[in-house]
Amino acid sequence: MRTGLKLSTTRKVIYVAGYGRSGSTLLDIALGMHPSIVGAGELTALARHVWRNGEFCACGAPVPECGYWRTVVGRWQDGAGEKGVAEALAWLAAASRRYEGLASPSRIVAARRVPADIAKATKGLFDAIALASGKPEAAVVDSSKLPGRGLVLARTPGIELHVIHLVRDPRAVAFSLAKSYSRDVERGLQKELRAKHASYVALRWMMVNHLAERLCAEVGEGRVMRLRYEDFVADPAAAVASAASLIGFSAAPGEQAQGALRPGHQVAGSRHRMSQAISVRVDAAWERAMDPGSKSLVALLTRAQMKRYNYPFHLDAEPLASTMQKIEV
Repeated sequence: MRTGLKLSTTRKVIYVAGYGRSGSTLLDIALGMHPSIVGAGELTALARHVWRNGEFCACGAPVPECGYWRTVVGRWQDGAGEKGVAEALAWLAAASRRYEGLASPSRIVAARRVPADIAKATKGLFDAIALASGKPEAAVVDSSKLPGRGLVLARTPGIELHVIHLVRDPRAVAFSLAKSYSRDVERGLQKELRAKHASYVALRWMMVNHLAERLCAEVGEGRVMRLRYEDFVADPAAAVASAASLIGFSAAPGEQAQGALRPGHQVAGSRHRMSQAISVRVDAAWERAMDPGSKSLVALLTRAQMKRYNYPFHLDAEPLASTMQKIEV
């Protein structure tokens, strides 16, 4: 990677792990407004399909035409050997699919060793993102959510991984995923999203969050925190301050605490990233609009984990206590 700046041998990465429809894109944007943090979006998608399909950056331009991402990928590819950009990204996409699945045989066989070429390419991408942002020592946010990707990053030499396990009430997640959305590329919807049954969502929510807990246990106490969507949207500034403290940065002087969130160059993730400014507010429509049978089914299936994350089984219970804190593992 050609650059006149001396890079640290270690790159701080903030990985957002958890299940979908839990506010990971909003959290990525909020974190990216901190002066020492760069929000990059769901980075695993960059090589898998974003670049190849010309999907849109949060700035409004197709990623291959976005000056920021062209600089990122150009710098990354300089350090990726003699492969062309398309070939290099295709190779990284194949490696991602092989190692990042929920039950990846390749990752299990590899145990705690990430192949040197994959490790070099992965860290190189994070370094290129920090350089392109103009903040070469910044921590980079990857909100890919997949626990398997988090485990790969945790085992990658040169990456100092910090994990935010982001959770949301499973009933709210199931209500959100019960809706269908038509494909609308320019609004950030790259494919049609079909409705999912409440029981499917509940079971996936349990599995993904259980694996996110395992990721936190591997990374270790002092580098992990659990954050509920409900706490984040109630006070985004406090969430950012807690995350900054987790990685050894001071709270920002207030940019992210004032008014709307403003996306940067996030890739993939929620369609909300395509807005110039986002007003964060609690979305509790599910409490009154969700089908009572589905609501009860989800609560029954996920009851044990709901209790662990301090969600009330009955909606008329005492208000939720904040869990915006470091996790003891």
